[in-house]
Amino acid sequence: MAIRARSGSPRKIGWSVLLLLVAVGIRYYNEQQNPKPAPRQTPVREQIQGRSDTAKGWTIHQGCRLAPHQHNDGDSFWVTLPDGKKREYRLYFVDTPESQFKRYRDGKTNAERIAEQARYFQGISSEKAVETGAEAKRFTLSLLRDTPFTVITRNEAVFDSERHYAHIELNYEAKRQRLDEMLVQRGLARIHTKGENLPDGTSATTHKEKLRSLEAQAKRQKLGAWQ
Repeated sequence: MAIRARSGSPRKIGWSVLLLLVAVGIRYYNEQQNPKPAPRQTPVREQIQGRSDTAKGWTIHQGCRLAPHQHNDGDSFWVTLPDGKKREYRLYFVDTPESQFKRYRDGKTNAERIAEQARYFQGISSEKAVETGAEAKRFTLSLLRDTPFTVITRNEAVFDSERHYAHIELNYEAKRQRLDEMLVQRGLARIHTKGENLPDGTSATTHKEKLRSLEAQAKRQKLGAWQ
């Protein structure tokens, strides 16, 4: 009985294997000559400037707006968050002088605090300190009314109040800037109150040194309270 030979001769099978090996070799050569770029690592700074999120213990709210409130001041103000909620924040690192003389219901005044702030600015008068505080208030509130900004916070309460410490960043004059630095370099705030490491890894000590440098420049130029 005759046995039927299997289809496909050894010669044809050999050519098929050879063509397959050539194709694999060409693909390997192309991959070596044109490697795929490694996935881009997003820097922390870009993450911070992105959408509302939580990173390394920080809560980041982008696109915030100033919320009108009678207690808004140069370093403390109410903010409308992206979800529509309102919250009061206090700047890290800086303190702007009181913007007016006040007498409270219990009969006490803010005169002692104003005098303390005045001494910081090389002994200016209390009236000059209040004038500086009013200027700082106008600067901050006008700035935050005109442009959306980013709030970066650990949701840490200021003493026992409902305020929370925060870093404020915004685009101003075609670059990303921090509100605490802007106030110091204009002579509108003293370096005083709680500091905190920055979200990009800069230590609080290093940032305070930068603020001292900006303050020295404001003194030389006789800006704000340093006139």
